[in-house]
Amino acid sequence: MCRLSKPRIWDYKSASTATENITVLVILVLAVLMAGMCIWSIKFIAHPIARTLLRVFVGLCLAAIVAYLVLASGFPTALLVSAGIL
Repeated sequence: MCRLSKPRIWDYKSASTATENITVLVILVLAVLMAGMCIWSIKFIAHPIARTLLRVFVGLCLAAIVAYLVLASGFPTALLVSAGIL
C-alpha cells in the first residue's frame, strides 16, 4: 500500500465528521434555547393544565438532550440497562 506524505489532505472522513459535529452542536443549542424560551413563557399562561403540559413537554425535551449527550459520548448502553436506568 502506498503511504501518503500528507494524510490530512486526503482525509475526507475527518472533514465530514467536523461538519456533522457542528450541525449537532447547532441543533443542541437551538433545543436548549427553545426549552429556555418555553420555560420563560410558562409564567404567562393562565390555564393550569396547559401550563403543566408545557412543563412536561420541556422536561421531556431536556431529558432527550441529556440522553443523546450521554449516548453520543460513548457511555456503554449495557451499563445503563443493567443498572435499570433505561
